[in-house]
Amino acid sequence: MVVGTTFTLAANSYAQTAQTPLSEPLTLGTALRVSLESHPHIELAQTQLRAAQIRLNQLESAYGFDAFVELQPRMASRASNPGVDFQNDSRYGVVLDKRISDFGRTKNRISAAQSEIEARAAGLIAQQDQHLIQVMKRFFSVILADQAYQMYNERLAIDFFRYSRAQERRDRFEQFSDLEIAEKEALYRKSYAARHRADLERRQRRHELALALGRPGDLSGQLQRPDLSEYLERAVPDYAELVDDILAKSPVVLARRRELDAAEAKIEVARKINSPVLSFEFEAREYYDASFASRDRYRANLKFIAPIFNGTDRRDTEIALAENAVFQKRAELLAAEFAVREEVLSLLTDLQVGQAEIAAAKAQQTYQSYYQDRARAMYEMEMSADLGDAQAAAVEAMLDMSRAEFQQTLRWARLDALRAEPVVLIREN
Repeated sequence: MVVGTTFTLAANSYAQTAQTPLSEPLTLGTALRVSLESHPHIELAQTQLRAAQIRLNQLESAYGFDAFVELQPRMASRASNPGVDFQNDSRYGVVLDKRISDFGRTKNRISAAQSEIEARAAGLIAQQDQHLIQVMKRFFSVILADQAYQMYNERLAIDFFRYSRAQERRDRFEQFSDLEIAEKEALYRKSYAARHRADLERRQRRHELALALGRPGDLSGQLQRPDLSEYLERAVPDYAELVDDILAKSPVVLARRRELDAAEAKIEVARKINSPVLSFEFEAREYYDASFASRDRYRANLKFIAPIFNGTDRRDTEIALAENAVFQKRAELLAAEFAVREEVLSLLTDLQVGQAEIAAAKAQQTYQSYYQDRARAMYEMEMSADLGDAQAAAVEAMLDMSRAEFQQTLRWARLDALRAEPVVLIREN
């Protein structure tokens, strides 16, 4: 089923020349894939993940070789040659330096950075899932806006017909009073305003969808109604059986767990703030004047630097701050678990109610279909003139059915996102 109409696209300053045009009619699978390509929300989460990876690379490079060239153009007046003016005493060389160990401090910092990467990766998944759900919501809202416009258009046609017919009968047969004509005109004008609002809402919903896709101004004229059977035919699971599995898989909870791991690793970093450093250094030098015996051409050094006094207050303060961060992350993890439990319970309740709402909407749609057939038959026999009412009611029943199915689909998608399962409709049917 294809819904929608054609819109004239206005020129905008957003550069889209390198982007692939959206398909017509636009399918939900295409919309979901396009939305992950360049939306700012996704790019922001990706930059946070890249920043965590860069910090890890920076820490791992602490144990790499440092090599540098040392140039020292010098003039010196030697104490051993009194009365001699400044003489050339230049030198140059290559120095290689490598840290061997800082006795666990960098190791703990790397562990914290790895946990932060895992937290940002889980956060990226959670952000992608939430964005996909938002795209689904915007996609469905366009379809609902088109159906609502169709319903208001049917009602407008009915009210205009009754108003114009009443005017004609008053003028020809004086059958209606001015009061009755005014009443029918008021109903017609009200229906016209409602249809106009619905028409404007169709464009607004398409703009919202374009923004969710990262394509401002790229309005889709036609949308393909998706097959939702993979969601609507599911059985609602039991809360007790589901919640523990979701707590183990939820990207939001996983991100909080990894943030807690990173904070705990930083406590060990703070405790080793005054740790000694063992390093190796190799020097190769050349001198303008190499006559002095103290001037080594090659030198290898094993250096052990251990702070004797660096202040315990600083170390204690760093440990206290790190421990406080652990308390905060532990509280955030617990709060996230509580929020997930509450959301799962709410979703399961809404899913059960949604099944009843879909059954009710389906029954109403069946009734309106029979009523429309009866009204059409009576209209053809000139026994009734309420065919328009029946058609409007049938469209409204279809709108109610679509709304119930879309809401149920979004509930299942939110539940899937909580248990880190991919969106079913991201692939083409």
